[in-house]
Amino acid sequence: MAIGALIEPLFSHLPFFLALVVRPSPYRKLFFIPILCANIWILLYGSSPVNYSRVVNIWGTSLATRVAIASDFILLTDVQNELRLQIDKRHISSAPLRERMSWGFRLMTTSRGIGWAHECTTRFPPKPQNISRWAFVVSKLLWAGYYYILSDLEQIPLQWNFAVIRGEVGMEGLTGLFARATFLVYLAEVYTGMNMAYNILAAVTVSVGLSEPRDWPAIFGYWSDAYTVGRFWGRFWHQNFRRFVTAHGKFISKNIFHLKSGTSLAWHVQLFVAFALSGLIHLAGDYRGQDDWTKGGTMRFFLLQAVAISFEDVVINLASRLGFGKTTRLSKCIGYLWVLGWWIWAVPPWTGPWAEVRIREVGHHRQSFILRVCQQVLGDSEGSRLL
Repeated sequence: MAIGALIEPLFSHLPFFLALVVRPSPYRKLFFIPILCANIWILLYGSSPVNYSRVVNIWGTSLATRVAIASDFILLTDVQNELRLQIDKRHISSAPLRERMSWGFRLMTTSRGIGWAHECTTRFPPKPQNISRWAFVVSKLLWAGYYYILSDLEQIPLQWNFAVIRGEVGMEGLTGLFARATFLVYLAEVYTGMNMAYNILAAVTVSVGLSEPRDWPAIFGYWSDAYTVGRFWGRFWHQNFRRFVTAHGKFISKNIFHLKSGTSLAWHVQLFVAFALSGLIHLAGDYRGQDDWTKGGTMRFFLLQAVAISFEDVVINLASRLGFGKTTRLSKCIGYLWVLGWWIWAVPPWTGPWAEVRIREVGHHRQSFILRVCQQVLGDSEGSRLL
């Protein structure tokens, strides 16, 4: 047990950090070997930190994510010559060791490249500007409270979903449509959970002076931008994976298939590589949480996203040729209905196996606190038995 606890810091974190600190060299790629081996060993044989499927899923996903990021920063990218901070125009390779260590730590701990030249600024809401430190902290704590309330309310459709899994709700007609819609609560849990943790972390680090408000742009985009499946993933959903899935997609498109950059075929290859890699990463979480590589519908779900986006691309191009290229309120409304219908169809096979796992867990089910208060105030004993 003690040896297992040392494997991750000594053979994963440390080699990754050293690979970012050492000056450019052909031998720098050797640092990837212990990182890959250590994370595979931990994934297959390591002890889970807790006996709770949601946390174990996140842990397994984080192991695979680390390998993917290391592959990008060690195998595909000459980081010290290609990446730089926005406030630093020089190549860090010429800097002293202490500065390279600080630089490497910053690169290692930012998944979205905030403050770096490769930051994707067009995909996020604007950064906080002209706001005092404590006004920012109070704002983030209020937002964290808001997402906690949403998280509490999510327990209501979650209990309905458990009833669907247990076969207590029929799957015919409108009832079946509603039953399938309850599976979307698992995506909502990811959204509220990440937002709540992000806002708390932002408030803490800014309050103690470790970061500035400008370092914490919103982690998710605007709901109003999600009127296609492509825009849902590219503009609304978190962009923590964008850097490394894009890097691998471009590498495979250019170096393996030798496709010309900017062509439709190259774009589609990069699209499918990005979602395949994302699927593999989430598959690692499936394995740790469900002890099975094949039980969940993860790979099917993520590859279907690429299929849906490709379909949208064809439809949008056809509409443009027919003179309907301008985005209107009507086209957005149609798009929102399409995206909602897509999720209702595509999500259940992915989240259903997780629902079955969570039903069997003892001590991790909770009823909505807000619902309990309302029931006590209204005396809704019948509703209490149902929910």
